[in-house]
Amino acid sequence: MNRLQPGILSLRRPQRTVRWYSVPGNQPASPTSRLSLIPGTMCDNRLWKRMLPAFAQANILVAQVPLWEAVDRSSMQQMITQSTCSEALHNQNLPIDILGFSMGGYLALDYYFRTLENDDNNNNQQSNVRSLIIVCSSARGLGPKERARRTQMLDLISKHAYAGISPSRIAKFVKPGLVDSPQVGGLVAAMDRALGKQVLLTQFSSTLDRDNLMDRLTEVRIPVLIVGAELDQMVDAKDLYMMQERIKGSKLVMFKDAGHMIALEAPERLASIVLEFISGL
Repeated sequence: MNRLQPGILSLRRPQRTVRWYSVPGNQPASPTSRLSLIPGTMCDNRLWKRMLPAFAQANILVAQVPLWEAVDRSSMQQMITQSTCSEALHNQNLPIDILGFSMGGYLALDYYFRTLENDDNNNNQQSNVRSLIIVCSSARGLGPKERARRTQMLDLISKHAYAGISPSRIAKFVKPGLVDSPQVGGLVAAMDRALGKQVLLTQFSSTLDRDNLMDRLTEVRIPVLIVGAELDQMVDAKDLYMMQERIKGSKLVMFKDAGHMIALEAPERLASIVLEFISGL
């Protein structure tokens, strides 16, 4: 695992006490908000590394949800809950925004709808999430072809050694020319290599069944920013436009020159868009 960077709040286990870190070289400043970061499949904290300085400069406290440590869907949900509940963070005054990438974007939406159900049932553990930022993720869940592909992969990987993600597969996630980039394609391969076979099996099996949330989007009661990429081969842009239409007041930003891995391909631009959205809430 990577060492924690100062200024970042990390949730390593669902039951671990949360620790706070100050920004090096700066006097402690009052935080403006909290941001929960939910990564995608086979991504660890390195996904956000080049975005973190912008968040720290804006005095935003960040919780990096370690989905790669989850053992099943339930523990994923527990990690997300801990990163957003005021009881877990011991501070009831700061608003909470959730940024979910790819699989993490779907899980963020799923979490939000579960909080609505909890509120309707007068559950005592209520969330005070202020907004959702969904990056390269569809509320539709997995399509039949992708679900079949993952089912086949689960069967093959469980029976054989895992050789890691191939360059041809990486090419599906990044825009042309970035497969061999150390900061993009190289980092995708490095994260995959570090997390390994068991994490891939766990994440695929735990998220294989995803309800189609499109019809529920009209229930969303908080501000939503949707970010997509025109070169994204993993998420259909039509889904993102449909999501914007169904979520009242939502905003959609499409990157013209990026693939699925926006957080690696254009981290500074993505951070800027996120900060602009948060500052306007």
